[in-house]
Amino acid sequence: YINYKLKLKEAYTLGLDTVTSYKKELAKYREQLIQPYLRDRTITDALVKEAYNRMLQEVNASHILVRLNPKASPEDTLRAYTKIMTARKKVMSGVKFTDVAKEYSEDPSAQKNGGDLGYFTVFGMVYPFENAAYSTNIGDVSMPFKTSFGYHILRVNDKRAARGEVEVAHIMVKNNAKDTAQAERQINEIYTKLNQGDTFDFLAQQYSDDKASAPKGGRLPKFSANKMIASFSDVAFAMKNKNNISKPFQTPYGWHVIRLIKKYPVKGFEEVKEDLLKKIENSPRASAIGNSVAHKLKKKYHIKYDELLKQAFLKNDSELLKKNEEKFIFVIHSKEIRLKELIDHSRKQRNKSMIQSYNDFLNQEVIMYYKEHLESTNKDFAITMQEYKDGLLLFDLLQEKIWKRAEKDTVALQKFFKMNRQNYMHNKRGDLIIATCTNEEKAEKVKKYLEENKTIDEIKNLVNESPTIHVLFSSGLVDANNKKLPKEFEIKKGVSKIFKQDDNHYIIVKVNEIFEPSQKKLSEARGLVINDFQEYIEKKWIEDLRGRHVVKVKKQTLKKLIKEYSN
Repeated sequence: YINYKLKLKEAYTLGLDTVTSYKKELAKYREQLIQPYLRDRTITDALVKEAYNRMLQEVNASHILVRLNPKASPEDTLRAYTKIMTARKKVMSGVKFTDVAKEYSEDPSAQKNGGDLGYFTVFGMVYPFENAAYSTNIGDVSMPFKTSFGYHILRVNDKRAARGEVEVAHIMVKNNAKDTAQAERQINEIYTKLNQGDTFDFLAQQYSDDKASAPKGGRLPKFSANKMIASFSDVAFAMKNKNNISKPFQTPYGWHVIRLIKKYPVKGFEEVKEDLLKKIENSPRASAIGNSVAHKLKKKYHIKYDELLKQAFLKNDSELLKKNEEKFIFVIHSKEIRLKELIDHSRKQRNKSMIQSYNDFLNQEVIMYYKEHLESTNKDFAITMQEYKDGLLLFDLLQEKIWKRAEKDTVALQKFFKMNRQNYMHNKRGDLIIATCTNEEKAEKVKKYLEENKTIDEIKNLVNESPTIHVLFSSGLVDANNKKLPKEFEIKKGVSKIFKQDDNHYIIVKVNEIFEPSQKKLSEARGLVINDFQEYIEKKWIEDLRGRHVVKVKKQTLKKLIKEYSN
């Protein structure tokens, strides 16, 4: 705690709390932290329930878009509306939606997909589009509606129950740029082994190129359809029964086989309520909540209005407005808001009437006043903000004093590395060929062929009996402690004995070359060296801070705290 306070004092002494980047980051966090204080429970609950009900269903729709700038003139707005209505009339007269989309839609993808958007669910589209999709029946075409992109019409092609999430394990073989068919050949060999009864976990650990999932038997975190590339998720969600294995298939990452672990239906309302609330607060639909909060605050606050200026604004009396733009349109307690600010706001809201612009601006300023004074009206908020201020300040201080120096001071880093090079060593390693066989008889043959220095491809041709695969190989530079290797194995040049893993797995290892423990180069251990160097710098820096400052401990208070927290 003393070190923490010393660092904090140093940060304020250096003026890091006045740096622009710090202020911006702090303001960004404050805006996030303040959101729960801007909730209207009734409106919020309605939006959360609406989102959950929509989450239970996926909609398949096609659309036609006529683009319209949010600041478009009345003439351009009429032109866009006329065009979208013409398109709708053609559809309603019997012309195929896809044909009309290709002729009228200004969405570039329409030329390829005829406006087809596929399946989507809540938060998958902008809110007005989502509203139109969920309120239109299957086979019906909506009336024109407006989003930030322009005017749309949509046709709902289908609605289905949401698919939830799925959990799978996979084995992936990366594409080989030099031999484009190699990955497909290897995944087919693995698939054959699976059909012969080999365990999925074992083959994933031995042969999958997905290094993150391979040690876990290929197991992936559960995912929803829109969180994974379509070529992968389509196969995963199409699988029916637990432990079913897919046929090999290709994605942009390589070739895969999948084992279905479990399907998860959509969670219950209470389980997802908080997550939905966060999404709503970060989406345009939150404006309904803000308007409700502003309405309550206006009743609570003392607001002085200039009715004459308000009427001049509503009538758009340009002469009177120009003459009085520096005057106050309203005052919230002691905060004065000039007419010019309202005029500037209105110019950015060209699609809204004067009364809408006035009300929006008033609501905005009322909420802004509430946010600006929240520390003085809410103790919990004030404490949390102070904690974050200090934490962010310390982060910036450590970055400046420790982390950047460790990365950029290459001379000092090199010196530290040389002084501590005994801490950065390669383990014993070997250039290995690892063969996994289905039975002991085949393992004996493979061992014999490895001793005869036959190549991997030669051994495969001699041992495997198409379509039955009896042996699979992996090769390369392997650490002596690698979990792929049998527990009893010791790296010695030549061909090992046969290691029985279980009744279906026999492993033989050929060691082509041994690399004894050796000193790593700085480039090989850079990440670890930088981390250790940072700890070293911080230790020296703390010693310096303690030498420059007198620390006084109130012993009675300390005893009281120790007693309080030990009970």
